[in-house]
Amino acid sequence: MTSVRRSVVFIVVLAAFLVTASAAQQKTAKAKASPAAKPAAGNACPQPPPCGDKCSNQPFVPTDCWTTPDGPAKADVIIGNPLTSPNMLYCNGGSYALCFFSGPPYATGKKRANNSPLPCVLKGDIANCTCQVYTSGPYFVDINGILNRGAYYETVEACGQDGGKCANIKNCGKDGSTKGCAKRKQAPVCKYVQNQNPKDPSVSLMPKADLISTFSFAMDANYQMGTTSCPAGLYAGCMTAPCFFKPGAKQPPSNGDPIQCQCPTYNGVFEIGQFRQKNDCSIPSPDATRYVWSASHTVSTSVGH
Repeated sequence: MTSVRRSVVFIVVLAAFLVTASAAQQKTAKAKASPAAKPAAGNACPQPPPCGDKCSNQPFVPTDCWTTPDGPAKADVIIGNPLTSPNMLYCNGGSYALCFFSGPPYATGKKRANNSPLPCVLKGDIANCTCQVYTSGPYFVDINGILNRGAYYETVEACGQDGGKCANIKNCGKDGSTKGCAKRKQAPVCKYVQNQNPKDPSVSLMPKADLISTFSFAMDANYQMGTTSCPAGLYAGCMTAPCFFKPGAKQPPSNGDPIQCQCPTYNGVFEIGQFRQKNDCSIPSPDATRYVWSASHTVSTSVGH
């Protein structure tokens, strides 16, 4: 019951932020813009960060500014190839949630992999996504998708706007084995993911959450990674979203255990991280339940970068 209350409290806070942050986007929709049209830009996050070297994760304020000209934090924009972009900050240590393959109410991935369904159920401006827990190993945080504004500013101050001054997928590789990776500075956002504690907001990225959603290659063996490009539509931006164990969940968790992540949604062009998906960009539903993909948006170049 306590976990449910924590989840509800956070959803209320984040939902209020989403209503405000999406005002420009809703105005564009009312104007009946073309589905392929780029959404109207909101207020850009100030660069350099206004708090300088005093930025921190507390007090918690959602990232209500646009981290790139191509979208706000909840859009999970990546500039350049995700496998080589400095935007993808390298972290190692602690537990995290992985939502990269979430979306439909049916299992996806390789045949004979015996994968579980990982649905993302739309609930207003939030998608309640079933994701999987991982308790060790490297993972990555898209610098443009950090949903805690103070932690975002702190990370940009330390790593540069694109993340190039810190350990990232470009200079560390998928597993951190690239020469010199160990000597590179770890992004400040990593410590908040690693130390996430629902009872201690001072060390956490998202208040009340049990774990934080990031990206890793932990599920590669059972899924066919690739890119399915989609026109403008609603998707779940799960990067750094807060995640909550269901009441009675096994503690400590094991790799692959389920966890529920409250991912903000965004309406725009997006890419699914799985190749040649059934029904491609839309997810059919046998009833009134609406499902959305956990996705992101990759751009080759971006104005201002």
